[in-house]
Amino acid sequence: KKERKSDCGDWLWSVCVAIEGDCGLGTREGTRTGIDCKQTIKTQRCKIPCNWKKKFGGKNVLRI
Repeated sequence: KKERKSDCGDWLWSVCVAIEGDCGLGTREGTRTGIDCKQTIKTQRCKIPCNWKKKFGGKNVLRI
């Protein structure tokens, strides 16, 4: 088999953005460069833990 070299770069991912509120299920977008790449942008599901604020010393904020 002939091995085809690709000029595709590594995927670079954005931060996970929750679909609703500031935690739970969300999405993030990946991009990569390369002229011969079939796919240069894709979206992936992700999850933000709801206890992330406690980990970093955040306080609950009431939104009005």
